[in-house]
Amino acid sequence: MKPNLIKTFVRTAMLVQLASVNLQLATAATIIGNLKDISQQSLDTRISFAPTNQVMVTGGGLSVGPPRIIDSANGAFSIVLDAGDYTVSLPLLGWRKPFIISVLNTNGTLNITNLPMTYPFPEHHPLHVNASAVNAWSTNVASSLLDGTMTIPAGNLRPRDVINMEAFGSFADPAGSGPSVTFTLRLGGITVVSQTKPIQPGNWHLSAMVTVRNAGTVGVVASAMAIESDNGTTDIFPFGTQTTVVDTTMASNFDLTASIQNFTGAERVVCEQMEVRTP
Repeated sequence: MKPNLIKTFVRTAMLVQLASVNLQLATAATIIGNLKDISQQSLDTRISFAPTNQVMVTGGGLSVGPPRIIDSANGAFSIVLDAGDYTVSLPLLGWRKPFIISVLNTNGTLNITNLPMTYPFPEHHPLHVNASAVNAWSTNVASSLLDGTMTIPAGNLRPRDVINMEAFGSFADPAGSGPSVTFTLRLGGITVVSQTKPIQPGNWHLSAMVTVRNAGTVGVVASAMAIESDNGTTDIFPFGTQTTVVDTTMASNFDLTASIQNFTGAERVVCEQMEVRTP
């Protein structure tokens, strides 16, 4: 064989080998399944596959895309997914809980019923617990009293679902200026309930409830906070319930913020303990 032909053959073999390696690295599984109603009839509806908030590393690069929503046909569905964890929900069936699937690193076809499944929020399990005290200073705008981000997965809120919050803390007002304090509960970036009142130094206790009345893109939640302060007497904030329109089909951050009026720069709201839970 001539030298030039040998070189061409070697280069071609190397390119084929590299292409084979790249194809092996760029894996994506085909997930299939069938949806049935409680009478075992085929069910056509939308299915959402939402990746976790962690960027996934795949053979083809970084997987950073948004959720995918597909429709079943005669109950059957098929979708190609990178390896990783996904929250699966049925946006039009609000009474059914979302669940998490773990997609294997394969180019094969997998039935969704054969994948590991878990529920994101086990019953009676706290959704969030603060592990340290959090301060909201008067020199800042409204500050979160959670020590980290809390996100409710898309489609996880259904009619008659309830989120409860319990928190304890204190007010600091070294100059005795009597500043006003505002507590605000937010869901999906929207204020669902807010209460404001002048305070004196002392301890406070907050109990809050958010009830889902309707789910969907124009879902409705009813929210209320009961706040009382112990400063020698019992000082009570308003307890009024407020209703708000929220989109429960999207992943939503849940947050409690506090702000305190600034007179000397030393006023602050301290959150010592907090738990967010479902009943």
